[in-house]
Amino acid sequence: MFPELRDPPTFVSQDRTLTATLTATAQDVTIGPVTFPGIVYNGTYAAPALRVWPGDRMLVRINNDLAEPTNIHYHGIHTSPLGNSDNIHIVVPPNGSFLYSVAIPDHQPPGLYLYHAHLHGLSENQVMSGLSGALMVEGFTQQFPALEGITERLMVLKEYDFPDSDDPITDGQLHGRLLTVNGEPAVTIPMRPHETQLWHLGNMSANFIIHLALPNHHFRIIGEDGVARLNEKVSDVLDLEPAGRMEVLVDAGDAGRYDLIATSVLTGSDRVRVLGHVVVAGEPARPVTTLAVFPPREDLRSARIDTTRTISFTQDNDTEQYFINGKKYDHDRIDVRIPLGAIEEWIVRNDSDDFHEFHIHQVHFQVVAINNEPVAFDGYRDVVRVPERGSVTIRMAFTDPRIVGTFVYHCHVLKHEDKGMMGNAEVYDPAAAPRHTFLPSALLRFIRSLRSNDIELPYTYCGL
Repeated sequence: MFPELRDPPTFVSQDRTLTATLTATAQDVTIGPVTFPGIVYNGTYAAPALRVWPGDRMLVRINNDLAEPTNIHYHGIHTSPLGNSDNIHIVVPPNGSFLYSVAIPDHQPPGLYLYHAHLHGLSENQVMSGLSGALMVEGFTQQFPALEGITERLMVLKEYDFPDSDDPITDGQLHGRLLTVNGEPAVTIPMRPHETQLWHLGNMSANFIIHLALPNHHFRIIGEDGVARLNEKVSDVLDLEPAGRMEVLVDAGDAGRYDLIATSVLTGSDRVRVLGHVVVAGEPARPVTTLAVFPPREDLRSARIDTTRTISFTQDNDTEQYFINGKKYDHDRIDVRIPLGAIEEWIVRNDSDDFHEFHIHQVHFQVVAINNEPVAFDGYRDVVRVPERGSVTIRMAFTDPRIVGTFVYHCHVLKHEDKGMMGNAEVYDPAAAPRHTFLPSALLRFIRSLRSNDIELPYTYCGL
C-alpha cells in the first residue's frame, strides 16, 4: 500500500501576513529506490507550501546555502516586479540572504500558483532539482457555494530527468524519469463512494508535460492557472504543461481501488507510470452536481486593441540555442515597451518542430485563437502550449498600476529559457518619472567583485 497523500510542510498567513524562511541547500534526495543530487528548500524535495489570502503580504526570507546564486519568482501573482517584490533581477549570492516582500492584490484570483527559482542560466537545473513549490491563494471554493465543506487535495507534481546511464533502476525501471506527488513516487488517496473531491494539481517540473488519467473516472476541470473557468470542462486526461495548474472535481465511483496514472511518460511513447491508488471505501456520499454558475470575467474579444505584436519562437538544433524574434535574451535590452493602460494582442508563433510554451509574468491572458482559428472564451491562463509550426493569439490588459516596471516573458520549458528564449517587457506610466530596478548594496558589491576578477557568468545582473 502506498503512503496516504499528505500536504507538504506549510506556511500559513496570520493577521494578513505570511512570514516564511526558505533555506536553499544542495543535498542528496532519496525517493523510493533512487537517490539523486537535489537542490531543495528546507530539506524537502516537494518544498514547503505557502498559503495566503487575497490582500495579504508575504515576507519570505531566502537563505542561500548553495555554491551558486539563486532567487525566487512568484508565478502568476499580479504584483510589482520592482524592489524586493517579484523581481527576478534580484540575485541572492552564495551564503547570502534576502527578504522578499510581496503584496498579494485584493483582486488576485483564488487558486493554485507556484514559486520557483528563476535565475537565467540556472533555472532549469535548480527547479528540476527541487526549487519549486506550491503557492495557494485561498478562497477558491468560496466562488462556488455548492463546494462548501468539500474535501480538497493539494498535489505538487514534479519530474526529475536522470542523465543517461546503464543503471538498472534509473535507466531501466524508470526509463530516465522520476515522477513524484508531494515528494512521493506514489500515494494513496482515500475517497467515499460517489464522493466529489476538489483536487488542486500543479506541474512544478522544469521541462516536461505530465498527462494524468484515472481509468473509469473523468475529471471536471473548473479552474486553470489559478483562475476559475467560465464553465466545467470534462476530460478523461489532464495535460499539465510545465508550471500549469488545474482545479478539478473528481467524482468517486463504486467501492474499489483505482490507479492514478501518468500516461506517455516519455515523449511519443505509451509508457504508463502509476502515481497512486484512489481507494474508495466507506459510506456513500452525495456527489456535487454540475456547477451552473461561475465567477464572471471580462471578455477581451470585444476590447479595443492598442497594439498587436508578433512573438516568434525559433531555435538552432545544432547548437541548442533558442531565440525570440531572432534574438537570445539580453538583460540590458528592453524588447517590448508597453504604456500602462494598454490592451494588446500578441500572436505567439512556434516556428519549430519542438514543444514550446508561452508564459508572461505579472498578468494573465486570454487565448482568442489557435492557429488563427477563433476559440470560445472560457477563462484566463498564464501558460499556454504553442502548437509546433503553429500559433496562439492572446490578449492581455496591462491596466494595473501595480505591474509598472520591467519583467519577462519566455518559454516555460526552462531548458529553452536558460538558453536564450526570453525577453524583457517594460510597462511604463507615461505620466511618471522613470524608475530603476532595485538591487541591494551587498549584491552590488558581490557582482562588482566578480566582474573585477574577470569571472565569466552565464547571466547578467541588472545591467551593472
